[in-house]
Amino acid sequence: MKRPLTRYALATLACLLAGAFSASTAAAQRLEPGQIVGGSTNDENAAVFEFRARTAGILTVIVRSADETDLVLRVTDADGQPLPNGDSDQDLGGNSGAEQFAVTIPRAGNYMVRVETYGWGKSTFRLGSSWISFPDLEVPPDPDGSPSTAIQLAVEQQSVNSSIDGSSGDYWDWYVLTARQSGTLTVLTRAEEGDLVLEAFAEGEYTEPMESSDQDLQGASGNEALTLSVNKGERIYFKVRAFSEGASVQYRLQVGFIPD
Repeated sequence: MKRPLTRYALATLACLLAGAFSASTAAAQRLEPGQIVGGSTNDENAAVFEFRARTAGILTVIVRSADETDLVLRVTDADGQPLPNGDSDQDLGGNSGAEQFAVTIPRAGNYMVRVETYGWGKSTFRLGSSWISFPDLEVPPDPDGSPSTAIQLAVEQQSVNSSIDGSSGDYWDWYVLTARQSGTLTVLTRAEEGDLVLEAFAEGEYTEPMESSDQDLQGASGNEALTLSVNKGERIYFKVRAFSEGASVQYRLQVGFIPD
């Protein structure tokens, strides 16, 4: 379903509205494939398990809530952004606390498994995992595929030409802009072909966007725009991705700014 453009709110308010998706991170535990462990999670502190992959492979994760509290299961990279197809909220068998899925780990590195509540509440759960090392699945790192390697933007830059291609592991592009003064920031995409989604994230909160545009402006599926009120020194992260994961799209990103 297409989501309409919403107005920017302060990051604190966005976190409250987002509920569990913006939950902070509790102290991480080590994930041991082949073992079943207990844990707890709530809307203020998501349960986090660290996993160190020595090669590419397939990580399977299973969680069951002890009280059928609605849970969401995520596998993220070291920055905390979900991997492609890295979310599970299936409510298996009609049980909102039952989730399980297999995720492709693209290369050696550190990853995280997050167990979150959907909305308000808290839950205890049991979690298990398995791991199959499969080096043939390795995909080269994407130079701008994570917040920590985001392309630095400046208002004066105004326009960037780029592309994404999920078939080569280039699922999305990340950008970051630091506001030199308070004002109104507008970021938009233009693409002749292909369907894009433009998302904005607060620094350090990369699980769910605080604002998102999938409006298909002027009837063009690659035309998206976000308008945000920003404070001096604030860092805002932007993610450009295809509506259909794996699609190839060439696009132009434009930036505009009106000072207060």
